[in-house]
Amino acid sequence: MDRSLPEHEGIFEKPSVADESISDDDMEILRDFISESEENLDSIEVRLIDLEQDPSGREIVNDIFRSFHTIKGVSGFLALTKINRLAHAVENLLDSARSGELLVDAAAIDAILGSVDTLKKLVSRVKKGLENRVRHKDDDIDVDELLDKFQYLSINLSRERKIPLGEILVRKGVVDQKSIEQSLKIQQNRPDKKIGEILVADKKASPGDIAEALADQKNPVQRPDTQVKVSTQKLDDLVNYAGELVIAQSILRQRTSLDLSLTHSVTHLGQIVSHMQAIAMSMRMTPIKATFMKMIRLVRDLSRKSGKEVTLSMIGEETEIDRNVVDALYEPMVHMIRNSVDHGIEPGPERIQKGKPAEGNIMLRAYHKGGAIIIEIEDDGRGLDKDRIIEKAAATGLIPKHAKLSEAQIYDLILHPGFSTAKEITDVSGRGVGMDVVKAGIEKLRGRLNIESLKDKGTKFTISLPLTLAVIDGMLVRVEDQRYVIPATAVQRAFRPNKEACFTVERQGEMIRERNRLIPLIRLNEVFGKKETSTAAWEGLVVVAESKDEQRALLIDEILGKDEYVIKSLGPNLEAIKGFAGGAILSDGRVGLILDVHGIFEIASKERPGIF
Repeated sequence: MDRSLPEHEGIFEKPSVADESISDDDMEILRDFISESEENLDSIEVRLIDLEQDPSGREIVNDIFRSFHTIKGVSGFLALTKINRLAHAVENLLDSARSGELLVDAAAIDAILGSVDTLKKLVSRVKKGLENRVRHKDDDIDVDELLDKFQYLSINLSRERKIPLGEILVRKGVVDQKSIEQSLKIQQNRPDKKIGEILVADKKASPGDIAEALADQKNPVQRPDTQVKVSTQKLDDLVNYAGELVIAQSILRQRTSLDLSLTHSVTHLGQIVSHMQAIAMSMRMTPIKATFMKMIRLVRDLSRKSGKEVTLSMIGEETEIDRNVVDALYEPMVHMIRNSVDHGIEPGPERIQKGKPAEGNIMLRAYHKGGAIIIEIEDDGRGLDKDRIIEKAAATGLIPKHAKLSEAQIYDLILHPGFSTAKEITDVSGRGVGMDVVKAGIEKLRGRLNIESLKDKGTKFTISLPLTLAVIDGMLVRVEDQRYVIPATAVQRAFRPNKEACFTVERQGEMIRERNRLIPLIRLNEVFGKKETSTAAWEGLVVVAESKDEQRALLIDEILGKDEYVIKSLGPNLEAIKGFAGGAILSDGRVGLILDVHGIFEIASKERPGIF
């Protein structure tokens, strides 16, 4: 088989036989190549899933072709031989698909996905070499098998004709199959007439429809939109400086509040700063579609490995979210979808026995709600077994025997490290690792995870995350001589309780009666270690806060206002302290701590186990 490559004149002429050093000029070129290739390969992976849904999609094939063409061209210039050969082989296959000589099927998509995985390994090897300024050997990464496969596919999938005009018209919904068959019968008697002419004469299609279908048949290449690439580090710096500007403007407003001559100018400055911050934040927002599309491939692979028929549906994939949140969300979603396929979705015969379709379904939803982004992962499988969860938790000492737990508390048990109800370990899941990682990953993003399940109906995981990691809406409160920010998304209401509404319940501590129900009271000064002072609950204010469907009344001394706050990290030495999500510089230049409401609930529950 001839696998010769076109000649390239470049800075590296000989293929790498052993590790060789890289010059400063080459380092910069290789660094750009790696960055662009990683981006192209991610894009290819997403578009291949689209192509699987629409194998004749012209634009999809063009997009994938362009990405491989770029990788092939630059790798040839850099004499990255294996990358060049593999990208060239895929490009040839896609070029045939673009010209209508072949139609990409499932086998071709499998092969292209395999090439993407191999190219990622090869690019990763080049990237690793940059750390030591050498080009590492890649003899252990085989591409010959894939090259043989692409040659086989090119021969077996090729066809001498383009996509029939009638097939294009039916796919576009212009005519139905019956009309095409009738027109073909007429054409048998009138071979001089083209199918398009017959359809127009019978008024089944307009000349414009035929012209558009002919254009699709020719499959022209369209130029991509021009874009400007910006380093994510530069975007992060821009957001940080915009945040600093907001803080400086807030301090200036506070100090000039009594000077009427400056009030108008400071207000105008505030509007400009707000717009700047909004633009900076929007530049870091990206649709969650790319992450969702990766999940389609994951389900596809897991479905084949497990022998189950599983599809993935999506709603709201255009919902935008902070880019840093998208990157951090990938691993938790992988864990949950693995569990859904392996444990949630039943095998086909079992589903049919239960009156369900043989094919299982996992639904991904994304939408905005109340200043947060909500992501739901829902399957139609067997659901969580509450009795088995309780039995396993009691057996491992996680909960006392005969403990009375709410449904939400039972499901939360699966989030503990090492907890698993799987009867057997598979290569997909069942080792008791994963869900605790999911919880930790989501909480690190200041998010929450809720679990709902119905026996034989399915399970739904709901992730609630802030739209951005940089800014938070919050209520500023005073507790003794300290000020804290409570996230606005957690605040339900605030009021001063009557003396008659304050109770002490045996073994459960203080309670506040509100709207005919008792809400456990948490004294924030005690949570933060100041137990020497004790104010009667009716002498202060309570803020009813909610986390994971649990409500608690936080006792405070004063509400100072509501505003947007730029979140600052507490640093590696303090970030592990439970109860705090970060810090914020207030309008007077002092620091206020942002509360982690769920962490405070956990601290209170440990001090008074009966509270939960």
